[in-house]
Amino acid sequence: MTPSRNQATVAHERQERLHPSIFHPRYYHLRQLKKMLEHVVAHHIQPHAPHQVLVDYGCGSMPYKSLFHAYVNQYLGADIASNQVADIRLEEDGRLPLHNNMADIVLSTQVLEHVPNPDLYISEAYRILKSSGLLILSTHGIWMYHPDPADYWRWTSAGLQKILEKAGFEVIDVHGIQGLASAGLQLIQDAFLYKLPHPVKWLFIPIMQCRIALADKLHTTSNRKKDACVFVMVCKKTH
Repeated sequence: MTPSRNQATVAHERQERLHPSIFHPRYYHLRQLKKMLEHVVAHHIQPHAPHQVLVDYGCGSMPYKSLFHAYVNQYLGADIASNQVADIRLEEDGRLPLHNNMADIVLSTQVLEHVPNPDLYISEAYRILKSSGLLILSTHGIWMYHPDPADYWRWTSAGLQKILEKAGFEVIDVHGIQGLASAGLQLIQDAFLYKLPHPVKWLFIPIMQCRIALADKLHTTSNRKKDACVFVMVCKKTH
């Protein structure tokens, strides 16, 4: 969930997420996250389209709307009151002002680490989903502190699966983005990045992003499911 956003900033944020420049300090990460979401769409969303309702829970600028909108009849962005582009305003405690069993898909990208009560957040996603509805969730394993407007949590793959299963979900697909060596270089980049003079950053970032990408080749898909910057999980509502 995110601080104030208006139409003037949304297009820029969407462009950065979907098509980052090599000079962006999250260049490799954002490209891999987009690819993984495209994979999820191709394997879990498209084969069963059209879906009636998708709720983007903690939507921000809705950067991945273009990946999903062709496969749903209604795409609803839900966020805190300061987000002017959201279709739905969350209640003060983060609950969704929506009826039970009304959504086919809940999308949650890089939100869970920012919510003060993850159990409530996940239970709300479960509540509004129809039986066998899908939760597509990505959040951080290994990452630097990044308040937006707050930053509370990090997970292991097993720990994240545990809280999702506790809420009643069946985890049907697990992916990791950036394995351990790549994650380590990402943290090294970030540790130095904000201490460097601005002109030096333009050389430092692309060099580090290339090394981060190369280091990620050391890891198998199985490795990334255990240690990763970000975990992407596809979950089904069981009842």
